[in-house]
Amino acid sequence: MMLNLELNINKETYQVSAYPGERLFTILRRLGFSSVKFGDEHGKSGSDTVLMDGKPVNSYLLLAAQAEGHEIETIEMMGEHPHQGWKETRGLHILQQEFVKTGAIQCGYCTPAQILAAKELLSREPDPTEEQVRDAISGVLCRCTGYKKPVEAVLRAAARLRGVEVPPIEDPIEVPPEWINSPFDDSIPQEKTVQSIDGTTLTAEKVITTLKVSTKPEDWQQVGKPKVKVDAVKLVQGKPAFVADFEHRDMLYAKVLFSPHAHALIKSIRTEKALEIPGVAAVLTHKDLPRVIYSTAGQSDPIPGPLDCFSLDNKVRFVGDRVAFVAAESEEIAERATKEIEVEYELLDPIFDSRDSMKPGAPVIHDEKEYVNFADSDPERNLAAEIRIDIGDLEQGFKDADHIFEAEYEVPKVQPAHIEPHAVVTYWDEDDRLVIRTSTQVPFHVRG
Repeated sequence: MMLNLELNINKETYQVSAYPGERLFTILRRLGFSSVKFGDEHGKSGSDTVLMDGKPVNSYLLLAAQAEGHEIETIEMMGEHPHQGWKETRGLHILQQEFVKTGAIQCGYCTPAQILAAKELLSREPDPTEEQVRDAISGVLCRCTGYKKPVEAVLRAAARLRGVEVPPIEDPIEVPPEWINSPFDDSIPQEKTVQSIDGTTLTAEKVITTLKVSTKPEDWQQVGKPKVKVDAVKLVQGKPAFVADFEHRDMLYAKVLFSPHAHALIKSIRTEKALEIPGVAAVLTHKDLPRVIYSTAGQSDPIPGPLDCFSLDNKVRFVGDRVAFVAAESEEIAERATKEIEVEYELLDPIFDSRDSMKPGAPVIHDEKEYVNFADSDPERNLAAEIRIDIGDLEQGFKDADHIFEAEYEVPKVQPAHIEPHAVVTYWDEDDRLVIRTSTQVPFHVRG
């Protein structure tokens, strides 16, 4: 059963149909409000923030039906570029202007939500303290800026809205006067030392970077002068700039069936029930794809790591490994279809400690015949790489050392914790080329 709803969004009325459990976030995105971003399912990131009756709410946690009878506001209502060809607009809101000027926008994924939260604050507190600003935007996670610049932007905007003049940002960055017309040797010490309590020298570090300061900074065109980020105006309006913001007509949605087991062989996999669901376009397993092996590690050339991965394989090697792909007319249908795939596993002994993995007789994780070694890797010992880097005369260094410390170091994985989720949109273009738009910093890996 569908619900017929009347929603007031940005002072306009929309007649929409929604499922009983459909979220306001989904409706807003369907209507084209790309400024409302998905960050997580629990409202912790805050990138899905909108104003409802002037108060910040998480649109992903709100049912569309709950928004009926309320006024919803997104950043699309606040302001837009002042010059649009023949059309002149009222321009960006002062908050948006200051986010652009102060450099408060880096990736820009959380920017619309931060600005909406700041707008609500200024509506009830026109002269906020820094603590109040930080509290107001604390519900919107930002992993790029460290909040310093967004806080500065809100405080400057608050002052301007009160009619208070704020200092310009366009002035050149000041250089310490002692650096001007001063020889390099006089301005920066060539050697700096760190001493222990008893006065003995622990380290002596040479300065190897040469610093040259122009005597006429006023003549510089770019260096030393604040510049607006090239895409700041686009991002501050919440324009479609991220992968999930782009849609195509009749686009299908993909979901992945993940392995519940750490180590297992796929004995059989049945997809008939999933394919019978209306709206399911395709279900792919390892039987449907060519065995093209690739690496998921590193960014070097010619080979970034051992070639040890397939898009889909008849073996799973960790909890969450890929088992099957589903493409359907909606995310909900695709998700439902993954639950109808029947998989029979032959469980293998798992490995949970890297030390155990290299012991004789340990289960071999990568036993595929297509495996390609890298940097003395050894799949028989579950060793991905063995790299030794010596700098200088190591043996002489040991001889000269007062103490030699040997230890085993465990380095954890690093996750940048970006708010934008991993996403990809693919389509065939007018020249019959497969175009892949994805959230990655290494597009050549995707292309390869």
